[in-house]
Amino acid sequence: MTLTPENLTALAVDAGLLILMAWFIVLWLILREFRRFATEVSGNKAMDSATYSLCQESVDKALSYTSDNSQTLNDLIEIQQALEAQVSQIKAENDRMLSEQDKETVDALTSKLSKSHQLITKLRTDLDRSVRGLRKAKSKLAKQHDTVESLRQEKARIEKEFDQLEHEYIQISESGGAPDSFKQHLQEKEQLLATIDNYKKKLASAGDIDQLKQELANVKQQLKHITKEKDFVEKKYLDLINENN
Repeated sequence: MTLTPENLTALAVDAGLLILMAWFIVLWLILREFRRFATEVSGNKAMDSATYSLCQESVDKALSYTSDNSQTLNDLIEIQQALEAQVSQIKAENDRMLSEQDKETVDALTSKLSKSHQLITKLRTDLDRSVRGLRKAKSKLAKQHDTVESLRQEKARIEKEFDQLEHEYIQISESGGAPDSFKQHLQEKEQLLATIDNYKKKLASAGDIDQLKQELANVKQQLKHITKEKDFVEKKYLDLINENN
């Protein structure tokens, strides 16, 4: 009895499994490098747009590869099941007609198919785990990028408010004004300081972004300086009013 077609099919399954194993090694290296990169980014500073795009592209490609190999793995599972069914049928229908050598061949093929089945199951589990890891990494990457962009926009808004406040202060210093105007600006100053403190807390939770924290510290220092100047002008203004009275 000749089992050459089944043997060739089994060899094809083995070749497919070897290719998948090699691909899993590549995928593992991609995930390891991504985790290392993510650790460096969160421990040092925010990534720029080019770096983010590169990481996003790499993760998307890895997800595409997993999708392609998932289909390949499904095809191997179907082949595996078909082979197991054929071997079982041959053994059931021709058990008495098989020679001892043929029986040994069938038993060896059955054992080999069983091992292949276990390996395919493991690869299926590893593939699913890799997909979950890649999707989680993609989500974290997008979340980190969105957080940094949001903080940058908030920083720009605060700087704009500060410039407007400084401009209004200069106008008041040059033309004079009522005490209510000073009180209003003091309230705006307190709100702005509270906003900056809240912004710094967000920075602390998002990671150690030294450059942005330093710029915020500079803005806060400038606000303190301009507050002292406004207090001085207010005092002079009130003194002039008291003298006129």
